Amino acid sequence: MSNEQFSAPQSEPGGPTPPMPHTDPAQPSSPLPGSAPAGGAVTDTPPKPTAGERANALVKKVVIGLVIAALLVVTYFILEAFLPRWWAGQIGRRVNGSMASGVWTGLVIGFVCTFLPLLFFTLSFLNRSRLRNIPTIAFAVLGVLAAIPNLLTLAVVAGGGNGAHAGERIFDVEAPGFRAASLWGVIVGVIVFALVGYFIWRYRRQGRQLAAAKKPKK
Repeated sequence: MSNEQFSAPQSEPGGPTPPMPHTDPAQPSSPLPGSAPAGGAVTDTPPKPTAGERANALVKKVVIGLVIAALLVVTYFILEAFLPRWWAGQIGRRVNGSMASGVWTGLVIGFVCTFLPLLFFTLSFLNRSRLRNIPTIAFAVLGVLAAIPNLLTLAVVAGGGNGAHAGERIFDVEAPGFRAASLWGVIVGVIVFALVGYFIWRYRRQGRQLAAAKKPKK
């Protein structure tokens, strides 16, 4: 047998090209760490802060906290020396030494500045999680503002600084009966609020019962 029988057929010029063997396309290799993929997005994770950077951040937070604490302490001592004397002077000028005026003023301030804060704080609690907590914050701020007169009176009565002692002397001379009447006003305000709170609770409970009764039973 001649070698011509085992030789591959040669394509003639201008003839069809013999088919090439099928090969799988090369799979793209996985991107190396730190390289950008085909879309151009960098897959690098941000570098973790070093121990020195973490220590510096911690030191900054500690320094800021100490500065804020020092400012609060200084503010407290300034207000503790000034506000009780100032508040007692305001009440003394209002009462002007009259027992009847002192009792009436104490009752009104004690009652109003107890009842309103409790009412505002209750409304703040009932309106939580509504409109991004705007009513909650508003009622809480109003409650704090309404309680300031009673808090100032308490700072005079229970305080131990020079401003509180000066305020007590002013109360004794220029506002007789104010402190005792303020205490009774606080007690009456708490009692009245307890009654109002009971009616609010009862009204809300009846509303929930009516809403549950209107729901169709499955």
